[in-house]
This record gives sequence, structure tokens and C-alpha cells, in this order.
Amino acid sequence: MTHVLGIDIACESFVARLLACQPTVTPVGEGMTFENSTDGFGKCLSWLLTFGLHPEETLIVVEATGVYWEALALFFSDRQFHLSVTNPAQIKYFSRSVLQRGKSDQLDANLIALFGARMHPRLWEAPSPISEELQVLMRQRDAYVAMLTEELCRLHAFEHAGHTPHQALAICKRTIAFLRQQIKEIDTSFKNTLNTDARWKKLYDLVQTIPGIGTVTAGVFLTETRALNEFSSARQLTAYTGIAPVPYSSGSSVLKKPRISKIGNARLRKAFYMAAISSVRFNPHMRIFFQRLVARGKPKKLILIAIARKLLVLCFAVCKSQIPYQPDYARV
Repeated sequence: MTHVLGIDIACESFVARLLACQPTVTPVGEGMTFENSTDGFGKCLSWLLTFGLHPEETLIVVEATGVYWEALALFFSDRQFHLSVTNPAQIKYFSRSVLQRGKSDQLDANLIALFGARMHPRLWEAPSPISEELQVLMRQRDAYVAMLTEELCRLHAFEHAGHTPHQALAICKRTIAFLRQQIKEIDTSFKNTLNTDARWKKLYDLVQTIPGIGTVTAGVFLTETRALNEFSSARQLTAYTGIAPVPYSSGSSVLKKPRISKIGNARLRKAFYMAAISSVRFNPHMRIFFQRLVARGKPKKLILIAIARKLLVLCFAVCKSQIPYQPDYARV
């Protein structure tokens, strides 16, 4: 890459800062502010082209701030620019490494561009339409399930209180019925959309051959990993999920027990922890593994995390091999 464009994006606008990478990292022009809209993207593109840039030699780095970056990323990706969508935590810690003092949109845009020039972050690829649609449906379902759980708890409290207004109780019951209906409709839409793509449908069916992996866990797994498009190993997948064990030791005085990092996809981590609880009941191999470690005095939560990691690796294996789960499989 000959140039890096750092973008500090917000809801209504974004600040762009251009740096040249060759032979050394140097600023190009001044930082510019544009509207976060299609018209603003076009003006930013015109501004970039005034410097004689070639899209295929230019890297655009933007933070994954909510959903505000998505339209911009798709706009420039369609015009052959290379993009990197970076975790804000990486920018935060990078700012500490360069001892940045102060904070403003201009300073942040310059910092993001500098991060791209020095750290060479991984390139972003636009998701397929079906991947985007299924992920939105699954996340919407998750939100409605959380609301349903809250309303069920409220109903329980109403029914056991000393006095509850009849109107409040009726509203709560109607809300519960509405949420259940919405979840049912989302499930139907998810399955109908899934059936339009043979590859996604096959992977969805494959992971459900593993005892303990149901329809919801399979949906979360596929949508949060983009059908494993960006993962070449199970180790990458466990690290992305945040359940890979990490050490905590230094010299001879600091020595703590290893723990999971939790730096990763919380939705995926939660889904597989719940699947681990289910698999202890329905998967004989996992049940034996659980009972053996309990007998050795291991904490049950720790065992469930280990089972969640095993299930995640099994899902990766069946998807990559295209072979259903085989309980008596033995490597030759």
C-alpha cells in the first residue's frame, strides 16, 4: 500500500486523514470532515482522487463503531479500495503505545491512519447478502428472547405480589404473547432464507448432527462466523470466541491459574456455554468427560467451558470435512 486513509466515524459525519507510507510515513494534505452519507462518501472519494491515488494501492482503516461504518465500507469496497475494519480496543491500546496526549476527531483520524501504516491490519471483506440477512435475524431473535425473559420475570412478580393492578397484568400478558409471536416469525424467516442457499443449509444441518447443538446454537454459530469463511483453523475460531486458555505468570512471584481470555465474540461464547450444559445431558461422551473431571475435583463451570470449546472445535471439524458427527470416530 502506498497510502493509508484513517477514518474517525460518527453518526452524522466522519473525519478522514491521509498518510503516505513510502518511503516514510508522512501526512498528505489536511484532515477533512465529510457527512456520513452517500453524498459525503462521494465527496471524500473526489478529494482522494485529487492526490492521484490508485484505489488498489490505498488502504482505508475505520473503527467498528456501532453500525455507522458499514455504509462507508461498502461504498469504498465497491470501488476497489482495500479496507480494514478495526476493533476500537486495538486503537485504544495503540494510542497508549505511541503516548498520544489528548483526544479529538482530528487526532483520532490521524491515529487510526498511523495504526494502519504501522500495524498492517487484516483486510475486511464485504459479507454476502445472505450472511448479512441471517445475522440480523438471529441477533433480532436474541434481543426478543431477552425481552421475553424480562417480561416473564415481571409476570411472575405480578402474580405473586400482594396487589397488582388488573390492567398492568393484562398488558404484561399481551406483551409476552406478542414477543412469542415475533420470535416464531423470525424463526420462520430464518429457515426460509436459509433454504435459499444450499451451502448454508448443508452446514446448518451438519452442525446439528452433534448432540447438544440445536437449531439456535447452529444459527448463532453460522451467522457469527460468516459460515467459517474467515477461519482456517480451530485455534483461530476458539480465539475469536474468547474461550482459548491464556496463561498469567511472570518470573517466580506472579503465577495465577490460566483462564479464558473473553476477548472475542460474546454471542458465540454464550451460545456454546449453554450448548455445553445441554450436551452433558444428551451427549454420552461429554457426560463421561464431565463426570470424570468432577470426580477429580475440577469446578463445574471450568468443565463446562472446556466442553464448550470441544463443541466449537467439533462444529469446525464437521463443517470443514463436510462429514456428519460420528460418535465412534477414530483417527486412522
